[in-house]
Amino acid sequence: MIWLERKYLAMAGATLDLAKWRNENTLNHRCPYCGDSSKKKNKARGYHFVVDNSFVYKCHNCGKTTSTVNFLKDNFPVLHKEYKKEWLKENGRAPKKRKLPPSHMFKFKPRVPLKQKSILDEVCVSAWDNEESSKYLQDRGIPESAELWFVDDAEKLSVIHDKYKDRFLGNDPRIVIPFFNEDGELIGVTGRAINDSPLRYLTMRLLDDVPLIYNYNKVDKSKTIYVTEGPIDSLFLPNSIAVGGSDFKKIDKSIKENAILIYDNEPRNTEILKKLEEVIDLGYTVCIWNDRRLSGLKDINDMIRSGLSRDEVIDIIDTCAYQGLSAKVKLMEYKKK
Repeated sequence: MIWLERKYLAMAGATLDLAKWRNENTLNHRCPYCGDSSKKKNKARGYHFVVDNSFVYKCHNCGKTTSTVNFLKDNFPVLHKEYKKEWLKENGRAPKKRKLPPSHMFKFKPRVPLKQKSILDEVCVSAWDNEESSKYLQDRGIPESAELWFVDDAEKLSVIHDKYKDRFLGNDPRIVIPFFNEDGELIGVTGRAINDSPLRYLTMRLLDDVPLIYNYNKVDKSKTIYVTEGPIDSLFLPNSIAVGGSDFKKIDKSIKENAILIYDNEPRNTEILKKLEEVIDLGYTVCIWNDRRLSGLKDINDMIRSGLSRDEVIDIIDTCAYQGLSAKVKLMEYKKK
């Protein structure tokens, strides 16, 4: 059932590197089997596409070819298990293994024009006006000044762009975090599930070639800019933006001089440590969490929920901001935690 495979592939695609739907039946991303290229991070040579009414996967770097169902089994075992349950519910028997054809051709569709009307007006309400979402935000200590929206059924978000019209987005209730460009034009949204959905974040891009940076349309570039990983953490800081992940190198170099890059507090995360080293070498100012009060607290929201005030967190960040040789020394100390 192609619709069921597309549903679970969409869930997996939310966490795959450089995932991009070329059309409704073709998903492109970096290959998790070979990693594509360690030197060129923009390489994405893995493709899911439809053959004989079912999705298959092929990497044009390592040559890995398999069914998309087996791809889920190899890389997303939890999703694969849920897929099998739903398949059996629909069919009452185990799905048959498919023999893959040797080669395939790709044809991609051009970009579809954007819808003119904002989804915020069409399908969302203020997150503070809904009892369920308001309680979620209050429990996390999020300031009421935060401009966030809520949708009771994620499937309603399909109206933001024609490319999502036939895409399965799930029916989870979600906090909707909008991303705008400098001109105030909506360029994407992230939906944060407030139930027990295995897909915590659902990110939808209106423009594939424009980086999603939260609050970039409102930040004052002449002042100190606090740059966090997640949008929710940025809500506790003044003049802040968020990159929606750990790729800080996508921010505009024009704000480099005033930016403080704030990674999550994960001294045992080798990938984060590597990225810290990279941005230090590029000359950025970084926050290296060396305050003893932060032991066991992963991010800014955790710090607030632990009892630290917003002003205390800002003071800690300012005190823990380093650049150049000082940053390298502090990073060495941080690694030993």
